[in-house]
Amino acid sequence: MKSKPIKYNVYTRKGEYHHGYSPRLEGSLMWAIDCAKSVGGSVKEIYENGKEVEIFNWEKKTTCSQ
Repeated sequence: MKSKPIKYNVYTRKGEYHHGYSPRLEGSLMWAIDCAKSVGGSVKEIYENGKEVEIFNWEKKTTCSQ
């Protein structure tokens, strides 16, 4: 079974933590991506084991889905 993220973290273009969203809330991934766009940063999925996976990067203008 594929593990699910426990949080979406938004980081500024300098890599500083900006904001976090709960995946339990409907639309939270899109909110995180919109937030990252507004600060020119990135979004990472955070997993229970501490693993972080970048799923959006404004500079690369990429959205990755797994």
